[in-house]
Amino acid sequence: MKAAIVLVCLMACGPSNGDDVMGDGGPGSDGSGNGKLIATGGVSNAPLGGTLHVFAVENNSATPIANAAVQVGTLTGKTDASGLATFNDASLTGKVTITVSAPGHAAATWVGVTGANVTVPLETTPRNVPTATVTGTITGFDSLGAIPLGHYHLGVVLYSFLNDPSAPENSLVQPTVSGAPADACVDSSSGGTGSCSWSLVTRIGPQVHFALILDGDSKFTASDTSDDTYTLIGYAAGSTVTMATGQTMAGEALTMVPASQNFAVTFPPAPGGLGTTIAIPELELDGGAGRIVFPVPAVNPGHTSTKVITPTGNLAGHYEVVALATPNATATTPYATAFVHNVTTSAAVPAWLAQPTALAAGATFSFTGTGAYVTAQISRAKQPLWDITILDGSTSFTLPTVTPDPIGSGMTNFGVNLADAPGFDAGSFDVASATASLVRVAGAQTSFTR
Repeated sequence: MKAAIVLVCLMACGPSNGDDVMGDGGPGSDGSGNGKLIATGGVSNAPLGGTLHVFAVENNSATPIANAAVQVGTLTGKTDASGLATFNDASLTGKVTITVSAPGHAAATWVGVTGANVTVPLETTPRNVPTATVTGTITGFDSLGAIPLGHYHLGVVLYSFLNDPSAPENSLVQPTVSGAPADACVDSSSGGTGSCSWSLVTRIGPQVHFALILDGDSKFTASDTSDDTYTLIGYAAGSTVTMATGQTMAGEALTMVPASQNFAVTFPPAPGGLGTTIAIPELELDGGAGRIVFPVPAVNPGHTSTKVITPTGNLAGHYEVVALATPNATATTPYATAFVHNVTTSAAVPAWLAQPTALAAGATFSFTGTGAYVTAQISRAKQPLWDITILDGSTSFTLPTVTPDPIGSGMTNFGVNLADAPGFDAGSFDVASATASLVRVAGAQTSFTR
């Protein structure tokens, strides 16, 4: 038995709050002439005036990467121990293209940079997501009541997601025990008295562990779960905990939480070619512990309401909605997605953003489509090779020579994501707050061989 949540993979940066995230140090500096790092990546201090500070950091952090190679047109340099490379040249005006590369990381190119302070995050490759392990029980799972013939009680334990839906931490693979997911409990006894012991591979950092409690209808085909249907009984949840890399926490007891709040979603017409649309309500917890997701029952144009947890006590927060349109239930590309922020008991999904078309890869990479900004990724076997961020509306780009070549040879994917971000300022944004403000994204992918 398992519950699946499909969230589209997108590279994200978006609208900032409009403030100069670098402070008042003047163009290209923090007041000392040395530049200043933007914690998770971004641009500030536009316009360029002959001086450019480029920091390289680990993705989703402020950890500097030393000795990274930086190219700005014909100018080249290396980052120091603080992750900084500084360039002084009269050609550094208007907009520039910056490429940063480092061993063990995907390369990154930012096109159309107009600010004098730039922090470029690099993804580790191959991706190595730190994890922890939790084991526990669900209090009251053995007293849910009698189970009808052909039915069973199912508890699926999850961890609160990071706010960025593209984060690999949100899709950790769970181990199995005798073919069954270790993070799930099944009780098919007629009296409903079976207990629940579970084991969960989770992300690190502040989080809440919770469980979906479901009534499963086997359709009297016990050996085939593909036709099973599920009815929500309720939830169970623990307290906020902070997990460290490699940590094992044992004996967590999740206590029952009722599905007491009605929640409704209004959908726009499906975009052409993307006829499968869903929405996933989420509870963003106060204090930075992440988001509890509510995937069951599926919310779609044919079933627009569900029951969610009331945000109170340890689970205080506010609701968000992630909506997704794809060609079918298993496809992840092309796609359109929408984010509805800070809602109460209902949400209206905005009209879907048109997906990019005419993707072409070769000496020049190109596409058709518009957005406030564009991100692209060159990848192979789900591993990032080169990340591209386009800040000036360009629909084509060429990549500089990097040694060793990050792309290499073989069948390779080229994906493009268009972002609708009202108020986005390419000369002043930071990735973390921008990602949280996304409204609409649409993407597509093609393959090429080098």
